[in-house]
Amino acid sequence: MNFKDIVNGAPMHIKKEFIYRKHKKGSLIIHPHEQNNYLYILASGKAEVYRQSYEGAMFSLYIYDSYSCFGEIEIFNEKIKTLGVIAKQNCETIAIHKINVFEWMKSDFNFNFYIIKQLASKLMLSSDTAAKLSLLTVKERILLSINNHYKIGDLDNLTKQVLSSEVSAPIRSLNRSIAECINEGIISYKDKKFSIDSFEEIENTLNIFY
Repeated sequence: MNFKDIVNGAPMHIKKEFIYRKHKKGSLIIHPHEQNNYLYILASGKAEVYRQSYEGAMFSLYIYDSYSCFGEIEIFNEKIKTLGVIAKQNCETIAIHKINVFEWMKSDFNFNFYIIKQLASKLMLSSDTAAKLSLLTVKERILLSINNHYKIGDLDNLTKQVLSSEVSAPIRSLNRSIAECINEGIISYKDKKFSIDSFEEIENTLNIFY
């Protein structure tokens, strides 16, 4: 049974508690570092979840398609804060408070099984991504941050000072790596703004993430 069928077959007393929301492309569905008490079901559109490493580098963690869900990890552990989730297209979501999620899990084995599989999958994904990040050079962390700022639509606001903080590198080291990327035709830096010249080279450089 797919997740759409599970959602459509939810008990009526649970469906009555569904909160339906619409999100414009580029808007935040969930803000990062907040406490979350809701499971979110993406009913239509695409969304992207991103996080920051301990070194400050921002990266895309996952792309959600319609009838996937997010927010389930936080409702089982109040100490865990949210990751940022951005609407990549115009989206519609269903938000369900954790009390109703727990009631649904008790009454529906298929839903309960789906949530457990999601938790296991995301635990493995998070561990794998953290391991990959630890292997990146300063140059690779720079390209990863620039690419992710581009994907979330705020590359024009990225400064060298912010980038230095995100990649955990001093300005002198940052400038050397930026100059190397410019000389290789991967990025440009003009009027204190970054732009991407070769998405293909970025993907080749960061092939472990693509």
